[in-house]
Amino acid sequence: MRANSPSPLAEALHCALLGLRDALHPALITLSLGVWALAFLVMTALYALGWSWLAPALEGVAEFAVLGLPGWLGWTPATGGFLSELAGYAETALQWLLLAALFAVGVLLLARVILELVLMGQVQRRVLSHYPKLAASVERPWRADLRDLAGNLGTWLVGSLLCLCIPLIGGALLILLTAYLNVRGLVNDAFDGVVAEPLQRRFVTTQRPTMLLLGAVVGLVMLVPLLGLIGPSLLGAATCHLTFRWLGHQHEAT
Repeated sequence: MRANSPSPLAEALHCALLGLRDALHPALITLSLGVWALAFLVMTALYALGWSWLAPALEGVAEFAVLGLPGWLGWTPATGGFLSELAGYAETALQWLLLAALFAVGVLLLARVILELVLMGQVQRRVLSHYPKLAASVERPWRADLRDLAGNLGTWLVGSLLCLCIPLIGGALLILLTAYLNVRGLVNDAFDGVVAEPLQRRFVTTQRPTMLLLGAVVGLVMLVPLLGLIGPSLLGAATCHLTFRWLGHQHEAT
């Protein structure tokens, strides 16, 4: 007899709550803070090393956005006038906004990479304590983890460019793509040592809506003040619960 499975939204909400419970464990809180600190330090070092070319490059982008693009359309402010002065302020503001946005995106991407390569082992062990029947029997080589990481980041970069080319709804599509890939990229790490790859592929094929919803729910939770600091552990733990609960439903259905 086939067991009734919860709806994708209900399962996403349930797994997010379970992930939040585990992410609030002192050990995982410490690890999450360490991930953010390491990502911040690495981005700070990259900015310090590349400032001599990064700042002028983004200054050029800001200048093109404020003056170059309107110039193509036939508008150029009079030299020394109020609009010219205002355009100068706008260029500076946009340059610093781009620098801050690039820094923030870099920190988020680095934190995501650290989570997948380093933190997920600790998160998985913590979550597995709630599923004693799951035994480690399959090992995935580290090369597979690197392959998954490269594929996930490559999909995000290409997908982001495509989304940004779509007028009006491109930003929303980019948010949805990021939410989905945040969970999809951790599925194999959650299953690592638990089930073989064919079962992992079946999960990915059948659970795409739930992964998308879980990524969106976790993203919303991370917007809550202070809870964003445990974001890496929360995302990892919620993904582990999603995969392990799915395994339980598969066993119930057989």
